[in-house]
Amino acid sequence: MANQRDFPRRDARPRIIVRRPRPSVGERRVVTRPEQRRGVEQPREAIDFTNALSLQMPRRWLLVACVISAFAVLAGAGVFALRSDIFTVRELQVRGNSRVAAEDVLTKAGLSGTSMFTVNLGDAEKRIARLPFVKSATIAKQWPASVTINIVERTIWGTWEQGGVRYAIDRDGIVLSTSQPAPGGAPVIQSSEPGSRQEGDHVDYQAVAAAAEIYEELPAALGVQVAQVAFTASKGVQVTTTDGQIAVFGDSSSIAYKLAVWAATQKAAQGQGINYTSIDLRFGNRPVLQ
Repeated sequence: MANQRDFPRRDARPRIIVRRPRPSVGERRVVTRPEQRRGVEQPREAIDFTNALSLQMPRRWLLVACVISAFAVLAGAGVFALRSDIFTVRELQVRGNSRVAAEDVLTKAGLSGTSMFTVNLGDAEKRIARLPFVKSATIAKQWPASVTINIVERTIWGTWEQGGVRYAIDRDGIVLSTSQPAPGGAPVIQSSEPGSRQEGDHVDYQAVAAAAEIYEELPAALGVQVAQVAFTASKGVQVTTTDGQIAVFGDSSSIAYKLAVWAATQKAAQGQGINYTSIDLRFGNRPVLQ
């Protein structure tokens, strides 16, 4: 006897076998998920910020610790350098001095025992330059504990005669000597001021500046040489030439202009046959002849 059983009915649709072609060499195949093909947006994976921060925080603290340690090392090295005798000025040399005593230079400098890091060389140079015979000073460091002081001394430029005494002066009007004479042919300024001078004194600077320019420019402007430059309180600078003419300049301002006025006046006077022995140039383009 045959028993009939109910089996599920199979799909009567015919099966279709689709053969997919193999990708060619170099072809890129894009595989998409079914959900993407259907336009369904997939949720993004959740990021565990707790774990991310837990991984980053130790690195940040490590970096901060390294920076603090570096600053601490540098600060300690700086304190050691400032307090250590290794960088304390112990050796000092003075060069370029002949008239100025090295002991005076070192005393004025005040550098011995100071730190090479904090010493103010500019102030020391200014203090040294206040010495009477020092024109300028420069200081250089030689690490770890030496400095060299280079001196430029003042040199004799001319003679300042006052009260019958001749004083050797430099171009700035500093009295350098009461016994050593100026070289031959150097400018001579006769002053009517009372009293006497000492080494290191500063004579009237305007008189010295005017005399220096007159000695240099007068031969080219008028073709004569300077015989004497005088300085009086009432007239200022007065020049006597080798041909006997006297010119009153007053102060040291506009020397070149005054010389030009003198040259033009002399040319006009010669053309008109006017003779004069003195000219006052203190009034600009209106000279007074006598």
